[in-house]
Amino acid sequence: MDFRRTQLDNGLEIIAECNGEMHTSALGFFVKTGARDESPELNGVSHFLEHMAFKGSATRSAEDVNRGFDSLGADHNAYTSKESTVYFAVVVPRYADAVLELLADLLRPALRPDDFETERNVILDEILKTADEPPFNADEICDAKHFDGHPLGKNVLGTDGSIRALSLDAMRDYHARRYGAKNVVLAAAGRVDFDG
Repeated sequence: MDFRRTQLDNGLEIIAECNGEMHTSALGFFVKTGARDESPELNGVSHFLEHMAFKGSATRSAEDVNRGFDSLGADHNAYTSKESTVYFAVVVPRYADAVLELLADLLRPALRPDDFETERNVILDEILKTADEPPFNADEICDAKHFDGHPLGKNVLGTDGSIRALSLDAMRDYHARRYGAKNVVLAAAGRVDFDG
C-alpha cells in the first residue's frame, strides 16, 4: 500500500491510498462546507446544493448524469454533514477516469430555476419526513441543545423557514464562495494510478 499526496496549482489537494492488489477504485470529492458554515438565513444550502448537483451541469442533463454513472457500473452517492459535502463513487479501475470526470461535473451544477423549485419541495418534504422519524429528529434536537448558539447546532437539512426563504441567487453566491478548488479535497483509494 502506498499513501500519496499532492496539491495542484489551483489549490486542489489530492490524497490517495494506492493498492494495486485491489479490484476497484474509490474516488470522492470532499468539499469543506456543511451546515456549520452557513448563516441562519442560508441554513440548509449545502444539502440543497448536494441535491442540485445531480440535476445536471452546463454540459449534462440530470438524465446524462444518472446514465453516465450507470453505464460505468459505478456505485455512487453523496452526503452532507455539518462539516462537509461529499460526492463519491466506486468503480472498476478501467473506468476511474470517466467516473472522475462525472464527479467533477457534479461540483459545477447548472443551478437552473426549474430544478431549484423542484428540489426545494423535495427538501421541504424531507424536513417533514425527518421530523416524523424519532431517531433522526432526536439526534438533531440533541445537537441543537448541546451546541446551542454554535455552528454545529445547525440542522443539515435547514429549517422550513430557511429553505422557503432561500433564493437561487443566494445559492449561487454560496456555491461560488465555497466550491473553489482550494476548499476541496479529492480522495482516492484502491487500485489508483496516482501519476496517470
